[in-house]
Amino acid sequence: MTESRSLAPPEAVPEDPEQLTLSWDSCVSRALVHRNAVAEVLLTDARALPDGRFLLAAQWPRSYATSATSTSTSGPGTDPGAGSASGAGSASAERHDPMLAAETIRQVGLYICQRFLGAPSTSKPVIRSVGFQLDNSAEPVVGYGATDVLCRAEVHDVRHVDDVPWPVALSVRIQFSAAGREFGSAFGRVRVLSEEEYDTFRGPNAAADPVPDTVHGRPSPTEVSVPSPGDVMLVRDPAGALLVAPADLRHPRFFDHPSDHVPGMVLLEAARQAACLAGATPGRLNGCHMQALRFTEWNAPVHVECAPAEDGWTFQVTQGGDTTASGTLSFATNR
Repeated sequence: MTESRSLAPPEAVPEDPEQLTLSWDSCVSRALVHRNAVAEVLLTDARALPDGRFLLAAQWPRSYATSATSTSTSGPGTDPGAGSASGAGSASAERHDPMLAAETIRQVGLYICQRFLGAPSTSKPVIRSVGFQLDNSAEPVVGYGATDVLCRAEVHDVRHVDDVPWPVALSVRIQFSAAGREFGSAFGRVRVLSEEEYDTFRGPNAAADPVPDTVHGRPSPTEVSVPSPGDVMLVRDPAGALLVAPADLRHPRFFDHPSDHVPGMVLLEAARQAACLAGATPGRLNGCHMQALRFTEWNAPVHVECAPAEDGWTFQVTQGGDTTASGTLSFATNR
């Protein structure tokens, strides 16, 4: 096993890489970001730069909403017109759903692996960690349409193994900007498995059905700060413990396609909702970090616990007594 930073040769670039022309006119192949619906594809274009760097175009739709706090008021010092399609703002300006940052880094990691680093279409990229941090004073305002977001990405900690021509693992960090203004960052790590490796890891669990939750009590949308009952990801068992059990297994955001394990984005949203129930101050999620230690399966109860920490909240997802995912959350109080 060897460590390497060798990447696919970049395209010829001008002296100033920022002069590269990106397009926001159409989305990239949905297969390269593991989405079925074209409407769920955020990336529209990408260019390779030297030294493991990339420029990517993403479009954040105004209709993407997973939490009731995704439309927050702007705070002191916020420029209401920054990044909006119209340039017009108000004292109470809508912001994009913060989970768009997590979904963007997920798609960026998958896309770079297959588009630029040679991972075949039959490979199985798996997200091992994901996180983001948003600057609430600089975030773009939701305009009349989508917001064009520029992603400056850097690939690092690339791992190769003998006889495999593409990286088997890599980390990505990106900077977000809109209308020339930086407003956040995100990071993630991807493990690229072959079909055979994936089948070995998954085994018989891949065919498991979700555990029914008909005997459990489900929190109301208001309690977990989501728009509708179908957005609730949690139930309480008879003892009061929180279980991850999505109300809508065909949710357009979280279940764009069937999954043989509980998706990481579902776990992250479940953790956010658990923080609401644990007493987190109502507000927008403005930062998170989740590490997936192993697959979270459908065929056994999935517990999630959240506790206050010095700079926010910590969460832990367990199944059968083992931790499958854990991380931290931070919130920005609405003003």
